[in-house]
Amino acid sequence: MRAFVLSIAVVLAATPLSGDIAWQTGRMAPGSVMVMAEQGGPVLSHVAQGRDGGLFRFDTYEGKGTAPVYHGSYYTNDRGEVVRSVTVEGQVTEYEPHRCARTLGTCSFVILHSDGFRETRRRVTRETVLGLAWTEWGLDGLVSSGALELDGLGVARTGWQRDHRSGRSTLSRRILMTLR
Repeated sequence: MRAFVLSIAVVLAATPLSGDIAWQTGRMAPGSVMVMAEQGGPVLSHVAQGRDGGLFRFDTYEGKGTAPVYHGSYYTNDRGEVVRSVTVEGQVTEYEPHRCARTLGTCSFVILHSDGFRETRRRVTRETVLGLAWTEWGLDGLVSSGALELDGLGVARTGWQRDHRSGRSTLSRRILMTLR
């Protein structure tokens, strides 16, 4: 555990490389798959569906093997910024102008929840040697922080996130990526 904490500290303190933290969603043709595992949590498959209304659609499935369960969809712009998510029940959440996950510096956005509630958030994202790190604030203060290691397409390899409201921390890692 000490080595993990030290490695995260080194990554966050490192001098950033000049690069782009965008997720190149346009290079993931329909049928491309990314599978992510969360420590102590579900395995989620993200399946590219192509363009839908000018955005890139990804369907998510939970579980392994031949019977994964549809978990919902999300839609991104060309930089991989999430602008809409849809639950399996059909509830839509919009992010105006987008979720700010791939925007360097300070970025403010509004979450338009499915019940009509509008929540303003502010996210500060900075580039690190291996990818990006962020902190996010909401109505009640600090909401979350984390970091991602990115590959050449801006797809997450590994990451960590801390929910500052619940105190829960999660680690995730990519276990498979297949491009079409």
